[in-house]
Amino acid sequence: MIKYACLPLLILVLGLCLSCAKKFARTEVIPYTPYKEEAKTPPPKAEDKVEIKSEAAPPDKTAELDRQKKIKEETLREEAMREKERREKALREEAARKAALARDEAQKKLALESIYFEYDQWLIREDQKETMGKNAEWLKATPNFKVRIEGNCDERGTAEYNLALGQKRADAAKVFLEGMGISGNRIQTISYGFERSLDPGHDETAWAKNRRVDFVPVR
Repeated sequence: MIKYACLPLLILVLGLCLSCAKKFARTEVIPYTPYKEEAKTPPPKAEDKVEIKSEAAPPDKTAELDRQKKIKEETLREEAMREKERREKALREEAARKAALARDEAQKKLALESIYFEYDQWLIREDQKETMGKNAEWLKATPNFKVRIEGNCDERGTAEYNLALGQKRADAAKVFLEGMGISGNRIQTISYGFERSLDPGHDETAWAKNRRVDFVPVR
């Protein structure tokens, strides 16, 4: 009788044990982790702060680069202008050199020649006009020269008469050159009468050589 009276109590205890086992089975076990203090980053040094600040907020490099670019471009322009001026100067000097050579060649190829007159005459003879044309061309090719026209006579006649006749011959040659386009400002005239005879003889051959006009280049 006592056994059967304890049976319900055993059943109740067994049920409670099973119920507690189920609860313990569902409980999650969290492993224990010891607490570690988080490592702190040391504060940056002063120089590091400056460097960081510089990287974070640099000066206006764009403006500086633009300024340097403009300076470089201006320098290149100035150098190009100087080079252009040097080339132009060299071209001018070369042109002047060639012009000087051309004038020298003209002086070599052309020479001022004397012309001759009939007895007691000052008009330019027909056979002497070609020579006068050559003289005019020489003067045109050598604008840096002037010319002195010297009138001469043979020994016949008085000194005063021959001086006057020689002057008429020089003046006639001047008028002819002016008619060929030579400025009168480049022409001087003078008479020597019979003082500068080319041939000292006393015949027609000598006198024909002395009745002349000479053209002397003058700078």
